[in-house]
Order: sequence, then structure tokens, then C-alpha cells
Amino acid sequence: MKSPLLCFTQITTKSLFMLSKNLINYSIKLLLKEKNDYLFSFFIFTFIVCILSSVLFISDSIKYDLLSTLGEKDKIILTNTKSGRYAPLNENHIDQIIQFNGIEDVVGKVDGYYNFLQDRRYIHVVCDDTIDDENMVISKDVEKLFKKFHYEKEFNFLTIDGILTKSIKKIVPSNIISNNTIFVNSDVAREILQMSDDEYSYISVSVPNENEVDFIARKIVDLFPHVKAQTKSDIESDFRHIFYYKGGIFMIVYIVAMLSFFILLKHQVSSSYGSKKREIAILRSVGFAIKDIILVKFIQHSVVAISSFVVGLFFAYFFIFILNAPFLKNIFLGENMSHIIFTPILDFRMIFLIFLFTVVPFLAFILIPAWRISIDDLSGVLK
Repeated sequence: MKSPLLCFTQITTKSLFMLSKNLINYSIKLLLKEKNDYLFSFFIFTFIVCILSSVLFISDSIKYDLLSTLGEKDKIILTNTKSGRYAPLNENHIDQIIQFNGIEDVVGKVDGYYNFLQDRRYIHVVCDDTIDDENMVISKDVEKLFKKFHYEKEFNFLTIDGILTKSIKKIVPSNIISNNTIFVNSDVAREILQMSDDEYSYISVSVPNENEVDFIARKIVDLFPHVKAQTKSDIESDFRHIFYYKGGIFMIVYIVAMLSFFILLKHQVSSSYGSKKREIAILRSVGFAIKDIILVKFIQHSVVAISSFVVGLFFAYFFIFILNAPFLKNIFLGENMSHIIFTPILDFRMIFLIFLFTVVPFLAFILIPAWRISIDDLSGVLK
């Protein structure tokens, strides 16, 4: 035989469940019945979420691509300057730097720009030692450039020592990293850039202990005052802030759009709740508590807000990563960048922040007027 306390608990739980279920069903049916009243909020809110998400998707994708260029072990990047211009580093720099305590490895790397005189354009030359001596890999925009001058299967590099012909082995999509880039092995890169075997464009220094990175960077600069030493954290900071200016402009536009939306929404809420006082009064008269009325309004507008949020995110993802962000791309990257694609990135912390700064204010803006009406004396409304 069940105890009275257990029976009471089960009955209470069942009653609460039935009440919640009935409230949800009633809220959804009322929402469907009055769907025309919510279309304005749905479309405007979807548009605002889409614009904000698009800007953040572009910013995150660009930062991801830029940060991915930094190797895990590349703690310090060294470049050389002479008379205010970049100059090659050599084996002497490597031999002296490797002697410092705390350094695991020092690697010289070749990187530079080839002057393509036919189009008056500099093309980035990047080393990839997995490519053999006879071939190269080019980005999509470089392929388009070469086809313009009828270089479809191979390309002739003009150097001081003569013509250097390389076959086009593969074409890779153009993102923020591979844009305007030719990939060749280090030997070929030296021939193109006219660098000797002991010269390097920059040097990567690996430091196992994170706490020693800044100290070692200062020691290197003390030894070679003409060398610029950038730590990985400095480069990451530069990359993270590179698009904050334009992103900030869009944030201002977003704030203005949100304020305009809430002003319009306030007008709509005031007019709609003025006509729905009778509905709220009837609910109060048949036994609905204030919390039940608030819950009904919360369910209705949560459906509108969350569905708008999901649809806005979907359209933003489709616009940026499928359609490749027409119009917005030129604002962030400048003109003549139609060939660049964005790497799909979903940062769930960023999505949560979008939710927090859009859905939560929207619900608060709706529920506070509903609560105010519910606690008023509505006895005169039913007369």
C-alpha cells in the first residue's frame, strides 16, 4: 500500500505536468491563431540576427585563417632590416642564436614576392618542400591571372639567370592565406627570389618554455640590433585586432538597428497589449494566475525569438560560407577580392553571445509590459 505522502507527491507532479502541458498547448494555439501579429517581429528580428552573425562569421573566419599560419613551435619570428628595408638573414644569425640557453630549434625559411611584370603585380612565393623541383601549386586567383596571359599548364619565371619554367601541378582555393600565392619547394623559391643557399627571408625560433619567450626575444635584439623579433603572442594580437575597426563600425550599425527595432517593437507592443487587456482580464477571471499569463506570453515569444534566431543564423551561414559573402566581402577585404573564400567556422561561445544580446533583450522587452498589465486592476475592462 502506497503512503499518503507518496500518493500526494505523484498527484501533485501529474497535475503540474498536465497544467504545464495545457499551458504550452494553449500558448502554441494562440500563437498560430494570431500569427499575423508576430510576423513583423519575426522578420525584423531575423534580419538583425542575420546581419550581426554575418559580420562575426567573417571576422572569425579571417582570424582563424591568419592564426593558422603560425606553427605550434614558432614562438619567435625574426626578420632583418637594412636602411629601413627588409633584408635576408643568413647562417651566421642561426649559428649564434642557437647557442642561447632555452632555445630548442632555429629554422631559416624562404618567403618573398615575384614581380609579374606583364600585369605589374607582385605574387607571393611560399615554400612547401613536399612539392618536387619541376612543379608548383597555385591559388585560384593566380590561375585566373595566368590564363589571362595564356599560361595554362606551365609558367615561365623571368630571373637574372634566365627563364625558369615550372609546371602547374595543382590549383587550391583562394582564402585569406593562399590568395595571390605560388607554392614551390625551397630550392625553386631561392631561384625565383634570387637568394643564395645560406640566405633566409625570416627565421623561426622554437622556445619550449613560454615564460622565457620575451626574455629570449630581447636577448636576440641585443645581439642583433637590426633584427626585428616578434613573439607569437604579439603576432596573434595583431591578427585579432586587424579587423576590429570595421567590425566596430558594424557593431555601431547593429546597436542603432536594435534600438530602432525596439522602438518599433515598443509601439507595436503598446498598441497590441492595449487591445489585449480584455484577453488578459478574461484569463484572470477564469483562474489564471499572473505567473501563468506571463508563462503563456513567454512561450509565445520564445517560439518567435528562438525560431528567428535559428533562421537568422542559418541565413548568415548560407550567405557567408555558401554564397561567399557578396558586398560584405568587399567591405572587409577591399575590392578585387571576389575569388577569396571564407573557411567555415562556428564558434559556439560567439553564438551564445549573439543569443544573449538579441533573444534575452527581446523577451525582456515583451514580458515586462505583459507583467505590468497582468498586475493591474482589470475589473473595469470586462464591464
